[in-house]
Amino acid sequence: MINRVLVVCVGNICRSPMAEFLFRERIRRAGVVVESAGLSALVGNPIDPMAAAVLAEHGIRADTHVARQVSVDMLSAADIVLAMDKRHLSAIHAQAPHARGKTFLLGRWEKDAPIPDPYGQPRAAFENVFSMVDVAVESWLRRF
Repeated sequence: MINRVLVVCVGNICRSPMAEFLFRERIRRAGVVVESAGLSALVGNPIDPMAAAVLAEHGIRADTHVARQVSVDMLSAADIVLAMDKRHLSAIHAQAPHARGKTFLLGRWEKDAPIPDPYGQPRAAFENVFSMVDVAVESWLRRF
C-alpha cells in the first residue's frame, strides 16, 4: 500500500511542487503523505510564481510550498518516488541505490514521457507542464 509519495525534480520550485499539490488535491485516501524535493533544490524558495499562477487557475493553492533538498532519509521513507526524467532517476539511484525498486518516472503510464523543465520559460511552457503533470498524476492515482 502506498502511504508516502515523494516527487523529485531539480530545483523543487516548478515541476515537483506542481505534482505534489495536484496529488494532494486529488488523492482520495486518508493518511497518504505527499511531499516533494529537489536534486539541486533552491532551498527555502517558494514555488515559482508562474507555476503558482497556473495551479491557482485550476483551484489549487501552493503558497505554503518551501523548496527543500532531497535526502537519503526522504528517499528511504517514501513508498514511491516519482521523478521527472531519466537523469533524475539516475541521480536518485546514485544517492540511494536501495530506492531503485520504488523509483519511477512521473510519466511512467504515459509511455515514460519526461516532464520538461519550464523554469525561465514563457507561461505556455508552464501550462504545457501542468497538462502533462495532470495526466500523469491521474494515471498514478488509478493505481494507488
